[in-house]
Amino acid sequence: MAQNFVDAPIANEQDPRTVAGDPNPPQKGRVVGAAAAFLLLILVGAAFLIPKLRHRDELVQETRVVSGPPPVSVAKIQLGSTSSKLELPGTVQAFEQTSVYARTSGYVSHRYVDIGDHVRAGQLLSTIEDPQTEQQLRQAQANVLQLRAQLVQARANAKLTTLNNNRYEQLYNEGVVSRAAADQQVAQAGANDATVQAALANIAAGEANVKSLQEQAGFSRVLAPFTGTILSRGIDTGSLISAGSASTVTQLFTLAQSDKVRVFTNVPQSAAPAVMTARTAQVQFRELPGQIFSGAITRTSSSIDTASRTLLTEIDLPNANGKILPGMFATVMFDTNRAQPPLLIPANALFVRSAGPQAFVLDSNHVAHLHNLVLGRDFGASTEVISGLKQGDTVVLSPGDSVTDGAKVDPQSGT
Repeated sequence: MAQNFVDAPIANEQDPRTVAGDPNPPQKGRVVGAAAAFLLLILVGAAFLIPKLRHRDELVQETRVVSGPPPVSVAKIQLGSTSSKLELPGTVQAFEQTSVYARTSGYVSHRYVDIGDHVRAGQLLSTIEDPQTEQQLRQAQANVLQLRAQLVQARANAKLTTLNNNRYEQLYNEGVVSRAAADQQVAQAGANDATVQAALANIAAGEANVKSLQEQAGFSRVLAPFTGTILSRGIDTGSLISAGSASTVTQLFTLAQSDKVRVFTNVPQSAAPAVMTARTAQVQFRELPGQIFSGAITRTSSSIDTASRTLLTEIDLPNANGKILPGMFATVMFDTNRAQPPLLIPANALFVRSAGPQAFVLDSNHVAHLHNLVLGRDFGASTEVISGLKQGDTVVLSPGDSVTDGAKVDPQSGT
């Protein structure tokens, strides 16, 4: 009985983990231990790596001191030539071009030309049938004939009254008629003379009306205003035509003179003074390879367009063989001269960053300094510098990562 009492479990004895209130105290301890070990590992690694990194930087610095400044290729800023070629795009237009409209209304009775036909000045292009004007002309001519007949009668009456006036004067002197009768005859003669003058005025007005209608009838013959080529036509035989040139009125023909053409180009403001003093220019066309046409600079707009900051310039070209077609794209070349030659920088000395075009310039101690530049024309191998450099400055060619602002370099002659 005593043995059983000793081996039996005690009902009131509790597990210490339950008393502590932590259901898994061994697991929590393991997490804390792992975290502490990881932090210890990081501290030990940092303690070993930091000295090594410092040592590497010291070695790099020592290497730089031993090897010296990085070598770089350099070149000096030179002046360009005072004369240069300026190439600009241009557009060809006919020397003269106009739209032909009708001056009278009616129907097209004949059309004698078509698109592409070459016509001479004064050549008949078409005829318009205008019966209303023709009828008015015939009526006016008949009216003039009637007025002339009235003039003949008025002159006869005036001559008769003049004779009667002379007779009455003689009879008055002889005492046969009274003074009143003689004066009445004089008044009649004056009235007849006035009738003659009125008839002459009516005839002049009638003849003017006839001339006006004749000119109006002449507009039924549409003539070419100058020698050229028909570019377009808007009529055919039987088309109804209204006189005028409004947008709602039918355009008969478009005529252009192309034995001489105009080439228009827009010259940048920077080159405008030089172009205004030039006399000739050369023009090329992609469709005519190997051919260069020389033309005279005939006129400019003499003002800079505020929208494009360019000067409109016209070059006249002879085109007797008709190879140059109106509307073609052209390349216009000017030989320009400058009062001051431009500064030129090699293309491989330039680089563009957020601040714009820049270049490294060396001072007398071979220290590189970053300069902001304002560029002009691009010539391919070199570029014009408007500001940021001066003649004789030494620039670094193709700068690498070793060249920074304020770094000392070893300049080598560039190519």
